[in-house]
Amino acid sequence: MKRFITTLLLTAALCGAADSVHAQEADRILGTYLVEGETTHELSKVRIYKKGDAYEARIIWLEHPDDEAGHPRLDLLNPDPALRSGRADAIVLVRGLHYDAKKAKWTGGTIYNPVDGKIYDAQAEFDGPRKLRMRGYVGKPVFGRDLIWEKLE
Repeated sequence: MKRFITTLLLTAALCGAADSVHAQEADRILGTYLVEGETTHELSKVRIYKKGDAYEARIIWLEHPDDEAGHPRLDLLNPDPALRSGRADAIVLVRGLHYDAKKAKWTGGTIYNPVDGKIYDAQAEFDGPRKLRMRGYVGKPVFGRDLIWEKLE
């Protein structure tokens, strides 16, 4: 009986250690990234943070935060009319990413493209220590495009 309890406690400790390693790897995505716009080539900074058990990304800086008239740029193409008056330098781009330890990538989320106002499925994975490959797609990842986000911190 003593051996059984010892084995049970050892197994629980090992499972806890494995969960800790997965959590550390999952949280590797947290931080601030420099992003170049795919069509506009405008630079922005995006912060990835945790919301509950998922990861989200929000714009925190735009190279050109104001329009031609000097007013803050707004999220005019947002599919949610209530968000169209929101500032472009505070848009939540990514929602609902979860870490898949078997694939070593973040999946199951969505990414919003403020250039066309559409929401796409999303996944992300590291392409080196500081390059995050963020992929937006329709249906299957093969039907999408990648952006490289460079991790600053």
